Amino acid sequence: MPVFTAQSPAIERRAVHLDLKGLPPTFERLMALVEVFDQMRFNSVVVEWEDMFPWSFDPKLRNASHYTAEQVKQFAKRCAELDIEIIPLIQCLGHLEFVLQHEPYQHLAECPEYADTLNPLHEGSVKLVLQMVDDVLELLPDVTHFHLGGDEAWSFGTSPASQSFIAEHDKPTLFLKHVQPILDSLRLRKVRPLIWHDMMMNWPVSALQQIGKDADLVVWGYRGTPAMATHHHKLEVLDRLHEAGIPIWGASAYKGADGPFRDLPNKEARLLNHTGWMDVAAPYELKGLIATGWSRYASGRVQGESIDACLVELAMASILLHNGHWPNNGWQVCDQLLKETGAYECSSRLRKHFSKADALREEAWQAARQLKEQLAGMQVDPGQPSAGTNRILWDFFQDLVQRIEEQSKLLPALLKGLVCEPFIEPYYKTWATALRTEADTIKARLKIKD
Repeated sequence: MPVFTAQSPAIERRAVHLDLKGLPPTFERLMALVEVFDQMRFNSVVVEWEDMFPWSFDPKLRNASHYTAEQVKQFAKRCAELDIEIIPLIQCLGHLEFVLQHEPYQHLAECPEYADTLNPLHEGSVKLVLQMVDDVLELLPDVTHFHLGGDEAWSFGTSPASQSFIAEHDKPTLFLKHVQPILDSLRLRKVRPLIWHDMMMNWPVSALQQIGKDADLVVWGYRGTPAMATHHHKLEVLDRLHEAGIPIWGASAYKGADGPFRDLPNKEARLLNHTGWMDVAAPYELKGLIATGWSRYASGRVQGESIDACLVELAMASILLHNGHWPNNGWQVCDQLLKETGAYECSSRLRKHFSKADALREEAWQAARQLKEQLAGMQVDPGQPSAGTNRILWDFFQDLVQRIEEQSKLLPALLKGLVCEPFIEPYYKTWATALRTEADTIKARLKIKD
């Protein structure tokens, strides 16, 4: 049965997102994934480089496993051969933890204790972003779009200087003061910027139109659909931007949006999210749709959901973005597409492992909660006999923790060759270590003897 049934794609620009700040693929696997993206008929790839890029202006920002300049060029060459547009993503304001954590840049933070958002009034902030942009364009000179991030700048406008500026002007003016020189630089290079929408959705129309002249806004929303009117991608936000004449992209999520502590997406939630975005693509004249795939919620958060474990959900996204609808036997079609790409067996092995791991972990945390509730009850009602109950609950919890530790030890072999080596050990140890620490704490409070 044919996978892609539409004579022409339902949406012109169909982008897949590579979030490289967690579980980045080895270079060999990165090159193989490009072939998978091509077979899934994506024609753009948004690459969030973070510390995997070979930064030349400051090599200290490179991860030990970073891709080399030659590898980035090889990646670009193959994408060009397959007519896949590379859209680099470099944060211009918030989510800059991987830079601001380093001493030479700490003075650029809006709020030093958070180290996530640039101070928009410091002259060094724009300079830093332009250095990063220059480095990227040096190795990728043919890009026509450049994503500047700009989302979730949590501490934006909180410094005394910023608050004084806002009191005299307003937040949109402060945002534009910082971003406009970067937009101007890209315009001179004939590169169209993209920016996430969430920091701007309540701006006055005049400010929206000002930024819309120099950048496209990407409305992102990973839970539910725009029609549900529950999140910042609801229809009234799209209405406002569309009526103001702002060029709009949409952004759904195929992984990394169902909670930061998951190893696999919620398939039905991902399907609902993508279907909702396709419903609004034509009415709001979306220029493109990005299927995002987050490997961390932020640089300082835990890793989750490896790309190869989530290729079923990516196949789902590709079918919807191309055909415009979901077939009755959609998940079977996804499996067929993965078999055609040659990725089915590998992905299935990882999904089997993570399905078991997720179930065990959920059960273990529930058991830990029961034990904590038992301990709390003992404090409130200490006269009741509890030793036997404590032991039963403890033995059950301890058994789960041991099983999770054993399950975790299987993961490095499954990820070998797929994920850069230094990222594997922290990933497979995170949950086993968290639960073992929890077990040790509870054991001490229960006064359990071995």
